[in-house]
Amino acid sequence: MARGSAAAGRAGICPDCARATAPAGNPAPPSPGVEPAADPGGRPALRLRHGTDEVLVSTCGAQVLSWRHRDADVLWTATRAEHRPGRPVRGGIPVVFPWFGDHPSDPDLPAHGFARNQPWQLAAAGPGPAVVLEMSDDAATRASWPHPFRLRCAVALGDTLRIALAVENRGPSAFACEQALHTYFAVGDVRTASVHGLEGLVPSEHAREPDAGVDVRQPIRCRAETDRIYQGVGDRIELRAPALSRTVVLRAGNARSAIVWNPWADRCARMPQLAPDDWQRFLCIETANVREHRVELAPGQRHELALELEAR
Repeated sequence: MARGSAAAGRAGICPDCARATAPAGNPAPPSPGVEPAADPGGRPALRLRHGTDEVLVSTCGAQVLSWRHRDADVLWTATRAEHRPGRPVRGGIPVVFPWFGDHPSDPDLPAHGFARNQPWQLAAAGPGPAVVLEMSDDAATRASWPHPFRLRCAVALGDTLRIALAVENRGPSAFACEQALHTYFAVGDVRTASVHGLEGLVPSEHAREPDAGVDVRQPIRCRAETDRIYQGVGDRIELRAPALSRTVVLRAGNARSAIVWNPWADRCARMPQLAPDDWQRFLCIETANVREHRVELAPGQRHELALELEAR
């Protein structure tokens, strides 16, 4: 299990902030490269600009909705994406906390926790195109997960995209939690994409109809529904998408789990927000601490998961 510390490492992003759950009444972020915006559904968001590159971050769930790099989308969004209050968008980078997947005992609670459904506070902007969003426990979160906490999600845009997700235990007793940055990558054609850096690790497969011929010694190539959890992962993973002539390098910090997911055709046809052929165009690589690598925090401790994405 990952364990927290009183002072976690930094991801090169300035912390600290105040509420931005509605567009009216919020001051403009006081930093060049950051501006208030709205997502396609009119929900409040923040736009970061660095040269011709830009990132759109929603205050709903602190979700990175898009990243345009060299006039192309590095992240993927579902064809029928819904930008509604209190709902995560299928695409971009949703935040998973405090549990991964279905709740272990209550199927009525939201999959992947509540953080991605909640309004977050805008804490600070800058220096440069960078923001920090935060959320804390309230009566609603304590009804499903009875722990005082504070979450901070820092997003910074430069030549790379950097994200840091920090959780702090603000209560009198220890707790364990799971966390992930559930990144959807545009790949053009998932059947030609490959994932490098997880060779030799034996995953747990959770797909209903998985590929029976997986060779764990080789890079990952999807041939069927894929839902694999890898544990004890290193800090660098590479996604190659030849259909887009693109390689994305993922550099992680304090993340010992990785999940590779694509629903394939049959499941895609039954999933909300997805068009029947959407499965062909994306692959999820989640940077995480889940299951045996969940995070354990004593009172006052803090843990920070960091992710840097470089598109080539």
